[in-house]
Amino acid sequence: MTVNGIIPSSSAGVFLTHEHLLVDFIGADSLSADRWKREEVVQKMLPFLLEAKESGCQTFVDCTPDYLGRDVLLLQELSKLSGVNILTNTGFYGAVDNKFVPRFAFDESAGQLAERWINEWEHGI
Repeated sequence: MTVNGIIPSSSAGVFLTHEHLLVDFIGADSLSADRWKREEVVQKMLPFLLEAKESGCQTFVDCTPDYLGRDVLLLQELSKLSGVNILTNTGFYGAVDNKFVPRFAFDESAGQLAERWINEWEHGI
């Protein structure tokens, strides 16, 4: 499933794996989408995606997790403008003493977290 929906596997082509179009290391407690301007990120990152496409990349795997700056609307726009399929992920990033894990994640059971992430996978983010 790409950020713009399902594509046939035959359309995936060459992958560029484990990349990041945007990362914000402020931490889960302070992160919000108003910390960046999507149009500025698009202007900055679109040329790199277009260059990757010209080099044969058809699918870009953006590994930025939620609460580290994952912005699906940004990824959708970049995908549409570049013509590159973009995949993103689900889950949290527990490095730096869990700085990037939201507080609610410590209150939810493993089953609740799994349900949250499975829902994102099955229905989109």
